[in-house]
Amino acid sequence: MSPRAPAMSADQRRAALVDATLPLLRERGPAVSTREIAAAAGIAEGTIFRVFDSKDELVQACIHHAFDSDRLLAALHDVDRALPLQPRLTAAVELLQAHLRGVFSLMITLRSGPPSAVHRPSSEAEVAEHADRRRRDTARIDAEMTELVGADAETLRVPVQRLLDFVRMLTLSSVHPFMQHSSASAAEIVDVALFGLSAAGPMTRGN
Repeated sequence: MSPRAPAMSADQRRAALVDATLPLLRERGPAVSTREIAAAAGIAEGTIFRVFDSKDELVQACIHHAFDSDRLLAALHDVDRALPLQPRLTAAVELLQAHLRGVFSLMITLRSGPPSAVHRPSSEAEVAEHADRRRRDTARIDAEMTELVGADAETLRVPVQRLLDFVRMLTLSSVHPFMQHSSASAAEIVDVALFGLSAAGPMTRGN
């Protein structure tokens, strides 16, 4: 008889439910039912309400998880610093694109549902708190990207922050749902940011 698996903690169960719910929200939006969520998570439907007070609370937890930068920062930190600058930056931009696509796809499907599906700041203090959080997250990502560029910053003709500004703009426009005509791969974004498009400086795709 195989040993029984240890019971999950409350935090582990919350995380497991969020992981099971996010793909369903991106596919079906707020119309997804708790029965479908329970089936995806492999649990009884009533178990959801022992972890979350309501489906709305679970949806808000999923939104927070999708926007959370901690997993993105950990993935950026794991990019191999031994790689040359171009493939190193390309790997980072691929991670940024994946993060942004996840955020955009979730928000698009949620906005197809009732207004209550997406929590909106209800006071000036809450608006300011959200703005501060975005600034902190941007600063943390920039710090990680600056460390990723490392000593190669000396090879740039602009400050590393300026490079990151252009990379951010190009990356955002490459995945924004309202700018599908401007889609570009991570390799193309890095190529343009590092070398431009002038015929006098042909695009370099090697390492």
